Amino acid sequence: MVIRFKKGKNRSKHKPDTLTCIRDDGSVTWTHLHRRFVQHDFAHYVVETTLSFENAFFGLVAKGYDIPDFSVPKAERPFEIPEEAIDTEPVVALLQADLLEDLGYSGESDGIFRDHSASLLVGVTDDQLEIMRQKLRGLLARWHDLQPGASMTLRFEI
Repeated sequence: MVIRFKKGKNRSKHKPDTLTCIRDDGSVTWTHLHRRFVQHDFAHYVVETTLSFENAFFGLVAKGYDIPDFSVPKAERPFEIPEEAIDTEPVVALLQADLLEDLGYSGESDGIFRDHSASLLVGVTDDQLEIMRQKLRGLLARWHDLQPGASMTLRFEI
């Protein structure tokens, strides 16, 4: 699946960032991204590709789930979210918090991911954590350098 992140031209005039996924069968799903939400989706990409998850957000989209359906209330959603996808969210959240700490936005601990990883239902080795940190930093640097209206493309394989 091809994942395309497009930087909005003018976020204040309702031209926000977008996420578009083009599945291998040619079908497409997309959404506008809320301000700064691209970090969350990059973290998902990094976690899912590093840990070889097939049933978390991007894996489900690759299998045919439509992005807007993830925001629908549970009772109206056309699918049940699998355990792997649910278990992925805390990993993504900790990776994002770890990055913010690394950038100096929090001085509370030395390694927030490691401090809280015991509570995760998914095991993450130190090597995997370092790979995820490096990948996420790299994606965010590319995004930062991207001009408004330009896109960056990633490949997701399941």
